Amino acid sequence: MVSNTLGINLVTLKQGTEAKYLVPNLDRIRHAGFQGVGLWQSNIREWLQAGLTLANLREHMAGRHLKADEICFVEVLKQDGTVADQRQAFEWARELGAPAVISLYFRPDQPLPKAREDWAQFVRRVEDIGVAAAFEFIGPWPQYNSPLQAWEVIREGPALGTMVFDTFHFWRGGCDMSQLEKVPGGRISLVHLNDARDVPRETAVDADRTYPGEGVIPLREILRGLIQQGFTGPLSVEIFGPVQQDNPAAVCKHAYKAARALLDSL
Repeated sequence: MVSNTLGINLVTLKQGTEAKYLVPNLDRIRHAGFQGVGLWQSNIREWLQAGLTLANLREHMAGRHLKADEICFVEVLKQDGTVADQRQAFEWARELGAPAVISLYFRPDQPLPKAREDWAQFVRRVEDIGVAAAFEFIGPWPQYNSPLQAWEVIREGPALGTMVFDTFHFWRGGCDMSQLEKVPGGRISLVHLNDARDVPRETAVDADRTYPGEGVIPLREILRGLIQQGFTGPLSVEIFGPVQQDNPAAVCKHAYKAARALLDSL
């Protein structure tokens, strides 16, 4: 029996990253059966600009028995290539109880020693906050496009430097299943759970994502491998593309039913 909690990233929903739809979406998410929600910085920033507080948002989630799975996303580097200070997002995560902030390294041209140095410096700047920085590998990139390459970046850095495992990026990067045996499950903060339509893998784009278990990605094998490696974190459905224009309540119900059926089949 899989014990990982199941959530949904708000980017999956129409206008999901806008704060004015946040409370109705929390209702839809909980009604569908999810236990967690992936928040975006725009949700939080607009919420605060409206004169509300993080305590208000925390109460809304708690009242619906939902937890924050993640905050999306921050950039590791500034435009000039120096390491960014992203303390605000990590402080928001701490206040909301989110265990990780998704962190993107938009320099796949950098050699591994430089990427390791940048990453370690980035994590050290926020590690006193106590929230994990989750490095996201990106499937179409020339490097840092697999869990094994992400592990090579984070392994020698601070322990609060983890990774987020996106099943679409794993498939899109042409990753070998044997890579799962080389990454400690305890250094994976969460899994972005999604499938892919039957399109050529080498040219697939985010809009080709679909509901878990309804595409061509070997999700059962991937999830079994991650769990065997000791991954115990949340699973967060994250789908881009046409689904984002559908009715949010219907999307939540469909996503939960599909993801639950997948987990129950493991």
